[in-house]
Amino acid sequence: MGKSISLRYTPTQKDYAAVLRLFFWQRTGTKVSLVLLAVAFGLVFFVIVSKGAPPTIFELLWLFLPPLFVIYVFFIQPSSLARRVSRNEQLVTEATWEVSDTGVQISSRFGSTLIEWHTLKKMVTTKDYYLLLSKTNKNAFRFLPFRAFTSPQEQDMFLELVAKNIPAV
Repeated sequence: MGKSISLRYTPTQKDYAAVLRLFFWQRTGTKVSLVLLAVAFGLVFFVIVSKGAPPTIFELLWLFLPPLFVIYVFFIQPSSLARRVSRNEQLVTEATWEVSDTGVQISSRFGSTLIEWHTLKKMVTTKDYYLLLSKTNKNAFRFLPFRAFTSPQEQDMFLELVAKNIPAV
């Protein structure tokens, strides 16, 4: 039988807000939208400045729309979703991750689910979290905070299992 490790942590509202921001940022659609918004912002700004007259309400609206969208996507929406999640006891109760060659068995006092490796597209590593992205649902992911590891060896074992079972993208 192969290696396996057991990890425990309790997700918080702060975790959910942070990983939602990270998840939105890593999506290609978000990056494309941000580039288009930056171009739109630049064009509107150029038109306002080159015209020489005070901007109209319509121009000001278009000028502030891109920054407001960024604020919404990266701050308001994740914080709002995190507040809703924090009211759901099933999502903020202690979870145990049993990570093995079979996959990731996530258990709590409410139940258990097995995520088989072949259903995962990739792992994204951030400053404080690992995000495991689903192959079948581009909006689904699981996260594991670094604080769940009790030692560097445990984290290394987790990374070995991931590298062995999720193909590099």
